[in-house]
Amino acid sequence: MTSLAAVVLAHRDPRQVHRLIGALEDVPVFVHCDAKASRVVAEDMVRGWRGRAVPLPRRSATLASWSLVQVELDALRAVLRQSAAEHIAVLSGACYPLVSGAELHRQLTAWAGRSYLMSVPIPFTPWNTPRHQDGGTWRFTRRFVLRGDDVVFVAGVPLRWPGRRQVPEGLRLRASSQWKIYARHHAELLLRIVDTRPDVVAFWRRTLVPDESFAASVLSSPTLAGVDAAPLCHGHAWYQQWTDDRPDHPDWLRVDDFDRIAAARRGPVADPVVLQQPGPMPQALFARKFSSETEGGLIDRIDAELRA
Repeated sequence: MTSLAAVVLAHRDPRQVHRLIGALEDVPVFVHCDAKASRVVAEDMVRGWRGRAVPLPRRSATLASWSLVQVELDALRAVLRQSAAEHIAVLSGACYPLVSGAELHRQLTAWAGRSYLMSVPIPFTPWNTPRHQDGGTWRFTRRFVLRGDDVVFVAGVPLRWPGRRQVPEGLRLRASSQWKIYARHHAELLLRIVDTRPDVVAFWRRTLVPDESFAASVLSSPTLAGVDAAPLCHGHAWYQQWTDDRPDHPDWLRVDDFDRIAAARRGPVADPVVLQQPGPMPQALFARKFSSETEGGLIDRIDAELRA
C-alpha cells in the first residue's frame, strides 16, 4: 500500500504542473484540468508521464461554488478506485512541495488514520469582511442564487435570496481550506455521506465558497460522521502569502519570497494532537501559488536548499 496519492486541480500552466508532478516523485497523481482550458493545455499537463499522472474526466468549475467541490469529489472517487494510498493530498496546479518525497512520506506516518486538514470553528475571524463582521457565518445562513452548480455574481457580489436560513441540526460548521490531506477512510466516509444524504448536499450547494468548509464541517459532525468524526485542527500543510489589497487570493510567489518560504518550511513538525489547540503554525510541506512565468528561479532554489 502506498502512503500517498495526489489530486491536482489545474486550469493553466502545463509547465508548472509538469514540475509539480516531477517533484512528487513516486506519488501517483490524478490531474483534473478545468474544461474551460483548451484540449492542448489539458494534454500537455500529463504528457510523458507514462501512466503515473492520470488525466481525469474534465468538468467546468467556478470559484466560490459547489462545482469546485464536485470536481474534488469526483477526483476522490477515482483515486479510491485506482489507488490503495493511505492519504490523498488535494493540490492546485500552482502548488509545490517544500520537502523531499521521502520526508513527505515520513511526516505522514504521524497522521496514520487521520486527515491533515484545517478545521476551525465558525465564526472564524479571518473570514470577516467589511460588510460582514460575523466570522464567515453569512456564507452559511444566506441562500445564494445558482446557475447550475455555480453561484451567480454581479459586479463581484454574490447574489442571494432574501432572508436567512437555518443551518441543519447537528452540523458543526468549520473553516478550512480547499487544500488538504485526507485519510483514506475519511475520503470514503465523505463520499458515503454525499451519496446517502441529499439534504446535506442541497444545503452546501447554496453555500458560498463551500470548498473551504464542506469537507471539514461534514467530517467534524458526529451526527454525520459518527465515531469517525474528525477533531479540530488549527493548522495545515501549506504556506501561502496574503496581502490586504487582495484578501481573497494569495500572492504569486517570486524569488524574493524565498526567506519567508524557508522559515515556514523550518517551522515545528506538525503534531495532530498539539494542533487540536491554537498555537504556532506547523512546518509547511507545500507552498502556493507558483507560476512558471513569474517564479524566476524560486523553485530551483527550493529544490537545492529545502528539498535536497
